[in-house]
Amino acid sequence: MTISIFARIGAINGESRDARHKDEIDVLSWSWGLSQSGAAGHGGGRGGAGAGKATFHDFTFTHHIDKASPLLMKACATGEHIRDATLTVRKSGQGQQDYVIITMNDLLVTGVSTRVSVEGDATMEEVVLAFAKVDLEYKPQKPDGSLDVGIHFAFDLKTHKSG
Repeated sequence: MTISIFARIGAINGESRDARHKDEIDVLSWSWGLSQSGAAGHGGGRGGAGAGKATFHDFTFTHHIDKASPLLMKACATGEHIRDATLTVRKSGQGQQDYVIITMNDLLVTGVSTRVSVEGDATMEEVVLAFAKVDLEYKPQKPDGSLDVGIHFAFDLKTHKSG
């Protein structure tokens, strides 16, 4: 499956020319995750599992160096607080539809790493974001090709509550 990925980071413009994502950052890849420190075992004959506090990893994406690059570096260097950011994943081809939408609030750019090579993707940049709130929406595809109602995971890291 071919996809297109776009990022909007506060007021920082990228170079996307896509009609629905104009001036956003064209993203090549992204990664993000969380982990649970809980353990399962046989404590005192009672069995069961105990849940700890989830650890949220920073959100990382890669893109070609573009006009957003100096502004992302400035935001990282100055510790600028950014109100919100959105990453959108869309299935490419006819009837393009956004099916993954990740919205982050109250964030910081915590890292910018640039890689330049004379071969392949010559000008790559990895950007790392830390956030206080996140909402991930996934829209499953119906048999007729249209998208179903989105399924959400929302979490506030400050209060450590889902919602």
